[in-house]
Amino acid sequence: MNHRTAALGATLAALLGAPACESYDPPPTTSLVQPTSGLWTKNTPVVLRFSEPIVSDSLVVTVWPHDLDEEGDLLPGTHPLVDACTVATSPCGTFVMTLDEDRTELTITVNDTFAEEEGVPLILDVHAGLEDGAGRKRRVNDWFDFQISPLCGSQPIDIELHTGVISLTANLQVLPIWLHLYMDMAIDPDTGLATVVASFAKVRSGLPSNYNHPDGFELPLDIAGWAVTFNGCIIAQKDGTFFFQSDPFDVNITVLDTIPVTLAGFQVQGTLDPRSQVDGRDFASGTLSTTGGAFGDPPNSVDPITSAWDGFSFTPEEIPEGLPRTCEEDPCAEMDTEGGDCQLTSPWTPGAVCPAATE
Repeated sequence: MNHRTAALGATLAALLGAPACESYDPPPTTSLVQPTSGLWTKNTPVVLRFSEPIVSDSLVVTVWPHDLDEEGDLLPGTHPLVDACTVATSPCGTFVMTLDEDRTELTITVNDTFAEEEGVPLILDVHAGLEDGAGRKRRVNDWFDFQISPLCGSQPIDIELHTGVISLTANLQVLPIWLHLYMDMAIDPDTGLATVVASFAKVRSGLPSNYNHPDGFELPLDIAGWAVTFNGCIIAQKDGTFFFQSDPFDVNITVLDTIPVTLAGFQVQGTLDPRSQVDGRDFASGTLSTTGGAFGDPPNSVDPITSAWDGFSFTPEEIPEGLPRTCEEDPCAEMDTEGGDCQLTSPWTPGAVCPAATE
């Protein structure tokens, strides 16, 4: 059982086990505060907020690489990047933890702690034992996905992707649903600017909802289908990979054919590793985030999301007919005909990235 499931189970057990004649007073809980810019860089503090004042000595934080098995547990032999840091032992290297006077908010200054891990998803682990003034202790660890993003700017890049279409698989957590996308990327090598057309993908019947490989993806073009577009930039990394950072935008879609969903301030960040797989595919991983949103009719508000994602390039044979492509003259033609919700402007003008990308 992974940490997120364990946390939910512990909370339910505590609620169900509380005496009927007494109101339940839970231990303190932790939330990760989404930065106003939608992403963290080495210059952006990471902030944790507590539901009530905590005992300072009970707060222990570890940061792990996002190396998980299929059950969501850390792979054997995984080593922490920051190990059991406390307010008393801070700074832990260049990782600095500061608890405010009310003991309800922790500010973490990362500096260059993750200089070698920029652009890849990490896990912020708040240890079990977090305690309030009444001695109530949280029984499980709380894990939060996050990443430190490079400072992305416009500069020339030399990048050659397999087909330009990359999958995305992520757990949206608060809804909760798994999101699967085809992401068709057009990149201007002179500036690093990119335009992406992202289309909803279904996982083939019989596969688990968290299946993340393109060979299990299917494209619905009918009422279940939708496509959106967004812009971003790409910069080269020292290790030969490339970091992608999208601009924030709002997503308004319908999921499971019937449920309206709004994801505010949606952003995708991640590292592209071209041709890195044994079969020649590109690999990508990172985090996606939102600043909030709503689902249902009437709408129910949802909390901000920060969730890890990963993906692989599609082979030419796996790119489905009718997929909205960034550099097509009319990307929405087939989806519009079949009744899907293709949200690109008409007429479609993707800008200068397409002529540069297809010369």
